[in-house]
Amino acid sequence: MQAEQIIRDVTQNKEILDYNLLEIKLYLVIKQILKMYFNNQISKEEANKYKQIAIKKYEDEYKQYNFEREMFQEHIKNIRDTEMQRIKLRKILKDDEVTEERLCEIISTCMEIINTVFKGEF
Repeated sequence: MQAEQIIRDVTQNKEILDYNLLEIKLYLVIKQILKMYFNNQISKEEANKYKQIAIKKYEDEYKQYNFEREMFQEHIKNIRDTEMQRIKLRKILKDDEVTEERLCEIISTCMEIINTVFKGEF
């Protein structure tokens, strides 16, 4: 959600229904700034300054959150891919006799796992 939408929600006293934690934090900070301004505890210039600081911090934290989320999604995808390949390798190794044909298949499967883990040719 964009910071502008959150600020509009605060000014219209809308409830926080489907916000994540970062959005709730910005919502509450802006709400507190507005209360302080309306109670004449801070000037309009100070309120604007605090609002800009809060928005900047929200945007920085949101970028970090998205980066971490994407990184974890990629990690989960790699685990899924390698797990399927490891299951395939285990099935191949389950048989007792290793022939030349099966050895090539085993090495090929191992190389697929390595390529998946290291993101390219090894």
